[in-house]
Amino acid sequence: MAQWLSVLGRALTLPRRRRPPVDPFSTLEVQLALSRLDREIDRLLRADDDLFARAHHLAAAVSAYSQALDEACVLAGVPVPQGGRTLRRVLAEAELRSRGWDW
Repeated sequence: MAQWLSVLGRALTLPRRRRPPVDPFSTLEVQLALSRLDREIDRLLRADDDLFARAHHLAAAVSAYSQALDEACVLAGVPVPQGGRTLRRVLAEAELRSRGWDW
């Protein structure tokens, strides 16, 4: 019993792992990228350009936006949501906004 108490005591006194502080400029850089990509997606959805080129650019912008959201989740300490692309995007946006992220 005494042995278990000493093991328990050591476990309780072990330092807890803390997340290293996130560089605020990295956070700002990701937020600016999200804002820029969001505007680009909106512009592409409203454009009257060639349909094929617009679809290609829209797919590239959506992919970049999803990658930026994943990076933002890592910086914010949020687990990257699983699921389809749209579901992942909605869940990540909601969680980041609940933690004060804005873009």
